Amino acid sequence: MFVCTYLIITIPQNLFIFILLYMPKARKKPRQATDNRLIIISESLQSIRKRRGLTQKELGEKIGMTRESVASYEAGRSHLTVTTLLDMASALRVSVNDILGLERKTMEITVTRRWAKRMEIIEGLPDSVKKHILRALDDVIKANTRLSIFED
Repeated sequence: MFVCTYLIITIPQNLFIFILLYMPKARKKPRQATDNRLIIISESLQSIRKRRGLTQKELGEKIGMTRESVASYEAGRSHLTVTTLLDMASALRVSVNDILGLERKTMEITVTRRWAKRMEIIEGLPDSVKKHILRALDDVIKANTRLSIFED
C-alpha cells in the first residue's frame, strides 16, 4: 500500500506540473502476545524448536506450513489450532503438554543444530551400525572423562 503525495514544481513559463510521488507507508509494529498463556506457548514452542536444532523454515516444511506461519505462532500473534498443535508436537517429538508449557523439565539439554542433524542421520542407519557408533562414542567419552556412568 502506498501513500500518494502531490508536489508542485514551478517551471520558467509559469507552468505547473503535478508529479505523483509514491512513498512507502510506515510499517506497523508487530503485534505481541498479551495473554500470559499465549506467551508461555510461544516461548515453549520456540525453545523446543531451537533445542531440536530446527529452523522455522524446516519446522514449517515438516508440518506443511510456511516459515512466516511458524514465526507468527512463536511470536504469539496467532493461536494454535488443535491439528497444528498435534502436528508440531509430532514433528518436534514432544508431548502437547510440553508445547503448552504444562510440563516443565527440571533439566533441559540443549542440542545444537549440528548435533541434531547428525542424530537424525544416525536414527536412519541400521541397528548394527548404530551399535558401533554408540560404542565408539562411549569409548571417546570414557577416555576424556572421569565419570563412572559407564561402569556396570
